[in-house]
Amino acid sequence: MSGDQTPPEIVLLRDGESGRIAEYIRTLRRLPVAPRWILVGGLAVNVRVGRAHRATNDIDTVSPDQDGLVKILVSFDDADAISAAKIQFHDPKVEVDVMDSTDGHELPLAERDRVFALARRFAMRSALTVTIGTVDDEGCITERVDVEVASRPALVILKTLSFPERIDGNYRYKVGSDVQDLYRLVEREDIDVLAAAIAECGPELATFIAGELRHYFAAGTSDLRYTHTRMRSFARNADSLAITEDALSILGVLGETIEELLEARARGIHGSG
Repeated sequence: MSGDQTPPEIVLLRDGESGRIAEYIRTLRRLPVAPRWILVGGLAVNVRVGRAHRATNDIDTVSPDQDGLVKILVSFDDADAISAAKIQFHDPKVEVDVMDSTDGHELPLAERDRVFALARRFAMRSALTVTIGTVDDEGCITERVDVEVASRPALVILKTLSFPERIDGNYRYKVGSDVQDLYRLVEREDIDVLAAAIAECGPELATFIAGELRHYFAAGTSDLRYTHTRMRSFARNADSLAITEDALSILGVLGETIEELLEARARGIHGSG
């Protein structure tokens, strides 16, 4: 956990009849304090938007010591390794995915590998501790845990990077939930403030993210139409059906705003020289 001096933010999520979020919280309580890890993925998005807007199937984490964390997790009596970085808990039955933050390693040369590494590093350094709780129909807290959660800007970056990779990949069905998450992270935010926060990841990554957002979400383009159709096709839930193509274009506006901010900063640097 982080060494934050301020009290953690408290986020209470209303659980469904399945009690799935409560199961995730009980699993999170079992994860070790060291090596350090942070929460990303669908559950982190639920936390940042303050509601379980869609179901999520697992717990996604990022750690600078992937091997060390996996080794601890597979040592539990009710845990099995599904793959080198994915663990299946059986009580409750929850999958935990551990991604490498790549901190301490050289950055990859390939562009997409490089931006993914930069995104995970940014997520690690911008994460903050959150008290996550579940509440029942009477508003009583049923489960709670303190966890470092990726910031909203970091999650926007990670979701922007993930869904294009899945369009023609093995996890095409996740394209819909990625786009849905991305919209819910952005919809009620001040675009100028969010763009500035995203730009803190550095010009290389921010430029790439801005380009991706403009490419897939610019208003009136065939790419936006196709992206909206994919979201509706793969994320078949009431929340997704409520997102219109026009509404989704706010993500293109975010991309334009990031680009304008980066250009203004570049002009300021050159002008001061």
